[in-house]
Amino acid sequence: MRILIVNYEFPPIGAGGGKASQKVAEKLVEMGHTVRVLTARPTQLYNLFGNLALLAGVGFWIYLAYIKINFGKDISDHGFTLLGTLLLLIGFILRNTALTWELMSPIRGLKPLEFINGVEVRRVPVARRRLDYSTIWEMGTFVASALWFGMRTLREFKPDVVHIFFAIPDGPIGWVWKRTHGVPYIISLRGADVPTDEVKRFATAYKFLRPVFRGLLKDADAVVSVSNGLRAHAEKSAPVPIEVIANAIDLSKFSPPLEKPAADTVRLLYVGRLVASKSPTVLIEAISLLQKMDVRPFTLEMVGDGAQRSDLEMMVIEHELNRVVTFSGWVEREQLVDVYRRADIFATATSWEGMPNTVLEAMACGLPVVGTDAPGMDQLVQNGVNGYLVPVGNAAQLADRLRRLINSDVERIRMGQESRKIAATQFSWDYIAAQYVDVYRRVTKSMKSEK
Repeated sequence: MRILIVNYEFPPIGAGGGKASQKVAEKLVEMGHTVRVLTARPTQLYNLFGNLALLAGVGFWIYLAYIKINFGKDISDHGFTLLGTLLLLIGFILRNTALTWELMSPIRGLKPLEFINGVEVRRVPVARRRLDYSTIWEMGTFVASALWFGMRTLREFKPDVVHIFFAIPDGPIGWVWKRTHGVPYIISLRGADVPTDEVKRFATAYKFLRPVFRGLLKDADAVVSVSNGLRAHAEKSAPVPIEVIANAIDLSKFSPPLEKPAADTVRLLYVGRLVASKSPTVLIEAISLLQKMDVRPFTLEMVGDGAQRSDLEMMVIEHELNRVVTFSGWVEREQLVDVYRRADIFATATSWEGMPNTVLEAMACGLPVVGTDAPGMDQLVQNGVNGYLVPVGNAAQLADRLRRLINSDVERIRMGQESRKIAATQFSWDYIAAQYVDVYRRVTKSMKSEK
């Protein structure tokens, strides 16, 4: 089959949804399918606007000279001199800003076309400033760019099916292409694209986008969710049939260490975005409570970045946790496995998930998980088997469950082994990719029969 995957986030941009689309694409290629990915390439517009401002500024000065030479009139006192000079200044500032962006931006330099493990990746220009976060306006630039540049891809590639990751913002792309080219599409719901009050940064937008979301799910040829909890939330907005195909994990890459030296300090780990939907402030509150309990020495490493990082750093200072909590920022993918292997417990206070890849990665590396009963978590963590789940927002219970594991080497080891076992038996990419292929075949067969 010829499969076109559309995702506004794809490594190194984004988080779990981008990584999932990459693994699905690679497994599909291994199965003998031809796969192309259409994704984003952040491109700064400072240079373009800077050049336009410089041209306009030079144009004003040429116009002044032309009038002076040909008509003998001096119109500089009409404000043209000031306007021309101002445009030249703006042009130089914007061009310098463009140079700074090219030198310092962590998401610069992505190629428009490249092949990654047999997958053809096409990146279209978008306005995006950060690696871990995209505004609604920036998402909109991807939709517009993908619709424009994707027309050529559809003519050249002639996909049998389009796989849309994230109903919002990518769903409208499938809706348009279905009408212009008659190509069927499936939507994969990932978490933040489902209207809910838990994702605060999209709360206002979803008041207007909920009807769009409902229309997209009704129009799609198939809808897939990564967890039962996410499906339940989606069905509140759009009562349509939704299948569940979970995330998976690369078990050959994410694996427990062959040997872990004994240490006096128990190492807790959090990996993910530092944003409101992940509730990292609740985790810091739990650590503050934990420090006051009868517990062995411990540390918490927070890997990731986001809008709440500065607030979290202030909380750490206010609660006198400087020697306990460290912030590592984003870690390169190749180094992340070692971060998991050094840790003893994975901790999260998340309030909203589709199915968290970071929890799966931690489980594959043999870590017990202490987290919340947010949607998607209950499909990964079996309470009392490979970790503990507590109610969302309950810092006291989170601290208590962490204390239990910190103080018991036997329980940590047992639960860690169970985590690896669950990851290996239920969440392999081979199994997940095969499920998607079944959906693709059913959709294309249905489309052909309708014709």
